[in-house]
Amino acid sequence: MPGVLVLLGPSSWEGPLVAGLAHPACPVTIVRRCLDTADLVASAATGLASVAVVGADAPRLDADVVDRVRASGCSLVGVVGADDDQGADRLARLGVPDVVPVDPAQLGAAVRAVSRAVAAAEAPETVDAVPARTSAPRGRLLVVWGTPGAPGRTSTAVAVADEAARRGVRTLLVDADTWAPSVSVVLGLVDDGAGLASACRRALGGALDADALAALCREVHPDLLVLPGIPRSGRWTEVRASALVDVLDVARDLADLVVVDCASPVEQDEELVFDTAAPRRNAATLVSIECADEVVVVGGCEPHALVRLVTGLDELRGAVPGVRTRVVVNRLRESVVGRRPAAAVSDALARHAGVDGVVTVPEDRAAFDEALRDGRTLAEGAPRSPARAALRGLVAELLRDLGLDSARAAV
Repeated sequence: MPGVLVLLGPSSWEGPLVAGLAHPACPVTIVRRCLDTADLVASAATGLASVAVVGADAPRLDADVVDRVRASGCSLVGVVGADDDQGADRLARLGVPDVVPVDPAQLGAAVRAVSRAVAAAEAPETVDAVPARTSAPRGRLLVVWGTPGAPGRTSTAVAVADEAARRGVRTLLVDADTWAPSVSVVLGLVDDGAGLASACRRALGGALDADALAALCREVHPDLLVLPGIPRSGRWTEVRASALVDVLDVARDLADLVVVDCASPVEQDEELVFDTAAPRRNAATLVSIECADEVVVVGGCEPHALVRLVTGLDELRGAVPGVRTRVVVNRLRESVVGRRPAAAVSDALARHAGVDGVVTVPEDRAAFDEALRDGRTLAEGAPRSPARAALRGLVAELLRDLGLDSARAAV
């Protein structure tokens, strides 16, 4: 008989249902009646049970708890009141695949239904700590990632999102940097709140949809929304991997193009990876890249920056095998690279990193400084900048590759 963990809420039928499941005639064995979600996660980690029965009204049950239970090899079966459609929907959003309605007037039938669901879930499939989503949302996901040393990653992410929006593509820019979030500062957004942290909390509670996410975003101009990052880097623990996966999934339903600005580090501390219950600061970057349709990798043109770019590309491919990348070398100038700098940089990256089709953005510090000072985008502050021309060309190529090039021409 399958071993079962039970965590239900304060419903009137909770006690009688547990008593029915514990009856000798019932084909399940209750290993533990858990006190709370921490007890549930810890008990699942022991491997003594193969299925957990959880109630929709169980206190503090969220998507992170569900993911951690599943990562322990324990399947889940949900139970709700017979008329609790909202509870059933919430469990489904949290990732509980089987939900059984319980009618207090027909507890015998409910016990048999739960027993059948437990038997069907007894042999769970192997899952990752962050389960894969099988939905095919409408929007495309583009991640902007850069090497250490401030190569202009955030400025590139802002410019890419802005140029895409100016082409008529409804775009959402997400600041997922858990080390030094700065999109709001670059765009001059004040009183931005905790957009990403709030979205992750809603996702963990199964209460995040496109409307709720839109309410947390700021509109920069028509077709461009921004989901601000965490207000202080110390709040990185609020950006859980499982929650961010859900946020990005919902974001695809809100916008045609989702642009994610994420931090540079992709290292995985071995102790933290082993302890799956602990949050990982770099998980936001890794999860974003894993979910991405394409990754724009930003590096500098200086000798040390090119070395970092070659090394960073190797680390990125090792962390997320099969990642699809587009390389951008920023702030290109003859004074540091020499004559024909674009050709020199392209040749170096082709030889040392196997990269073809490098996009080079010429140095135009005055234009970027003016835009940053005024809290404006590059297109607003310096529409004739050569840097903007290069970035517009990059966006045109990205939209074509992502199947979004049917939008109206830029204005």
